[in-house]
Amino acid sequence: MRRVFISHRNGRPDEVRFIRRLRDELAAAGFETLVDFERLNAGAALRQDVYTWLGICHAAVVLLSKEALGEDSAWVPTESSILAWRRTLDPKFLLIPVLMPGVEVDDLRVHLRFRDLGLHDLLCIPYVDEAGTIEKIKHAVQPLQPIARTPMEELAEQIEVKLDGVRDDFLEEVTRLCGAGQHQLPAGMLRTRVAALALLQAPLAETLAALEYLAPRLSGAQDIEHILELVAPSWVDLCAARWLAQCALAPAPRPAVVVNARTQFGAEMFVRRACCRPPRTMWHLVKVTAVFGEAVFEDLAMEIQTALEAAFASALQYDDAPAYQLQLVLNRLHQLGRATVVMLRLNVGFEELIPPLQERFPYLTFLFLSGDELPAQEFPASLLRLVEPSLAPGQELDALTTYQTARALLRPSTRL
Repeated sequence: MRRVFISHRNGRPDEVRFIRRLRDELAAAGFETLVDFERLNAGAALRQDVYTWLGICHAAVVLLSKEALGEDSAWVPTESSILAWRRTLDPKFLLIPVLMPGVEVDDLRVHLRFRDLGLHDLLCIPYVDEAGTIEKIKHAVQPLQPIARTPMEELAEQIEVKLDGVRDDFLEEVTRLCGAGQHQLPAGMLRTRVAALALLQAPLAETLAALEYLAPRLSGAQDIEHILELVAPSWVDLCAARWLAQCALAPAPRPAVVVNARTQFGAEMFVRRACCRPPRTMWHLVKVTAVFGEAVFEDLAMEIQTALEAAFASALQYDDAPAYQLQLVLNRLHQLGRATVVMLRLNVGFEELIPPLQERFPYLTFLFLSGDELPAQEFPASLLRLVEPSLAPGQELDALTTYQTARALLRPSTRL
C-alpha cells in the first residue's frame, strides 16, 4: 500500500480537524497515512517510530504553518530535513509542502532552518480552504506508485534475512529491548520487518542489549556481526548526514564538507548514514594523509590519485590506462547516485586547496575532519559546508566505545 507521511506542528483546533480529515480522505483513496497524533498533546516527545515512518513512507506532506516556522518549533524542521535527505537520495520521492495561512514561499527561501532544504523550489500547495486544499493534495499523490522498497527498507531486508527462523516471541523481545515496544507501524508488517526497523532506528547504546539477547538465537555464526555493522551508524543524526548526501550528490563543482570528528570510524559512520547503504555497497570512502612538501597542491593531488587507484584496483585490473579509466568509472558512479568521498584532516589554509581540488577531481566529494570543533570562520556555500547539528563533546568517542564494546560482548568472529 502507498504510504504518505504527514508532518505538522501542534495546531489549533481547526488545524487538528484539517489533519484528521486529510488522513481520513487519503485513507479512503487507498493510502496508508502515517501521522503522529500524540504530538497534538502539548509537550509530547518525538517518538522513535516517527523516524521509522520517515524512512518507509513513499511520499510526504509537510504542513507549513506560522507555528511550524516558529523559533520553538522542533518537529517540522527536523522532519523536513530528513525528508529532504530522502529526496536527495531519490529525486523521485514525492515531497509536498502545503503553505498554511500566513506562510508564503519566500518565507521558506529566507528561513534559517528551511532555506537549505529546497522546499521553496518544489510545487507548493497554498491553503485556500479545507476541502479545496485536501483535493489538491489528493490530486498530487494520486499518481504515486509505491517503490518495491525504500532505502531504509533495503537495510531492514538485510537484517530480516538474518532473522529468518527466529521465534516470534524472541522477535518481540528484541523490539521491546530497542525501546520500540509501542511502535505504530503499518498493519500487516511482518514481525521480522518490525524487529529489523527497531534495530535500525534505536540509538546504538540501546541496541546493545537487543543484540546480546539476539546473538545466541541466530543460526549463522556471522549473522550478529552483519547486523551490528548495519545498525552501527544509528548514532549519527540524520539531519547532519543530510548535508553530506546533499553535497556529495550535487552537480560539480560540489562543496567540500567539514565534520567535527576525529576518527576514520566517525567519517565512515557519517558516510554510511548519509547513503543509507550496507558496508558492502556504501559510497566509497578513500583516506589520504594530506602530508605534503613544498608543492602542496601537486603533492596532495598525487596522493589522492594514488589512493584512488589503490581503492579501485580490482575494478581497473584489465585496463592499461588506469588514470583515465578511473575518471570514467567515477563519473559513472556519480551518475548512478553513488558518491566517492575522500577523507582528509583539516589543516591551516585548507580552503585555498578546495577550488583546484574541485577542478582536478570533479567527481569526488572532499570530507574534512576538523577535530572537536568546527571552524569558526564563515565560508561561501559553494565552497564548503559545515555539518550541523555538530557532534556533541564526546559523542564520537562514546559511539566508538559502544561499538567496540558490542564487538567485545558479541565476539562476532567466534564460532560456537
